[in-house]
Amino acid sequence: MGASARAVIIGGGVVGCSLAYHLGRAGWRDVVLLEQHELTEGSTWHTAGFVTSMRGPDGPGWHARLAGYLPALAAMLRAETGHDPGWRPVGGLRLALSHTHVDELRRLARRADELGVPLELRGASATMNLAPRLDLSDVQAAAWLPGEGFVRPKDFVNALVAGAVAHGTSIRTGVRVNGIDTTGGQVRAVHTSDGVIETPLVINAAGAAAGAVGAMAGVVVPVVPILHQYGVSEVLHPALDPDSTPTCRIPEQSLYLRAANGCVIVGGSRPDPVPAWPAGDAEPLAKARELAAPDDAAFAPIWQLAGERMPELRRAKLAKIMHGVEAFTPDGVPLAGRSSLPGLWIAAGFGLHGMALSGGIGRHLAEWITSGTPSWDLDALLPDRFGAPAANRDWTTSRALDTLRR
Repeated sequence: MGASARAVIIGGGVVGCSLAYHLGRAGWRDVVLLEQHELTEGSTWHTAGFVTSMRGPDGPGWHARLAGYLPALAAMLRAETGHDPGWRPVGGLRLALSHTHVDELRRLARRADELGVPLELRGASATMNLAPRLDLSDVQAAAWLPGEGFVRPKDFVNALVAGAVAHGTSIRTGVRVNGIDTTGGQVRAVHTSDGVIETPLVINAAGAAAGAVGAMAGVVVPVVPILHQYGVSEVLHPALDPDSTPTCRIPEQSLYLRAANGCVIVGGSRPDPVPAWPAGDAEPLAKARELAAPDDAAFAPIWQLAGERMPELRRAKLAKIMHGVEAFTPDGVPLAGRSSLPGLWIAAGFGLHGMALSGGIGRHLAEWITSGTPSWDLDALLPDRFGAPAANRDWTTSRALDTLRR
């Protein structure tokens, strides 16, 4: 392994790969990305890939800004690399089943207008052409967001990596980080299973394992691993075309649907989210492509709601349940920026929005690191915003669970 690097990125998920691409595109040629498994084998590989600029009627502007960059990034990657980046702008529907949630959609529309996000309010009858296989008999209104869609994780990461390598970044998999040298109160080197890399700059993009990586440098990174599961139906007949079928959310039922390879992905939030701290001294994401056993009892109500919304699912089999770890923070907002240790940067805690935000975060941090000034005001994401309580695992876990419930 090379003895030195201008920067070392720890974590080969979508966020780390985005950082590698954007640093390379900014002209930094001596950058190394380290991944202990193969790329995406932490959390990225099992993501459902939804992309939305709107988190809700009170959605933050930073989310819209970061997610809104993804289509432009996909176009750049396709032009630069020739790879299909997996971005599918199929549009997104949000359905309201009650007067209260119709009002929520109106608020969402006002907020979208403030943020410059295209959104059209529709009645149920005007929505049927967009979702002809859904039962809309109880739908009172719908929001149509033509700029939404989804990303195929493997395709997106492959395109990012191709671009990063073309710009001179070194991607090294199967390399475990064992320590970070902070002699003199700043980053000096990264100790790995394949030798030592001297570097003045480390970016911790280790997802659910970001806390363990931060601890190597004596820095608290308040990221909590929490389980999330979604189901995948068998192939429907006729099969759903994922490249033309809009995504769908019903917020008051905590239900989401999207087409995938002729099947339907079905997911939602559970009222009792489960933390996934490993037993003993084990670290999160220590095993590649690890999934928890399906929680059939927790998923049954979601599958039933999906069958009511899409009647043909009542006759379809549930092919599999993906029950994996996602990385959450105490307030549900990612960590992105400088840490308290000179030379250590953080990009972690993206929850269920990593695919949507990864491109924007890569651009934001790369500009900040290479030019000294970020072009976007993302102070809400600064890693040290929680203060001393962040060092208490019980506090961070309880806060993250409470935020996810709400």
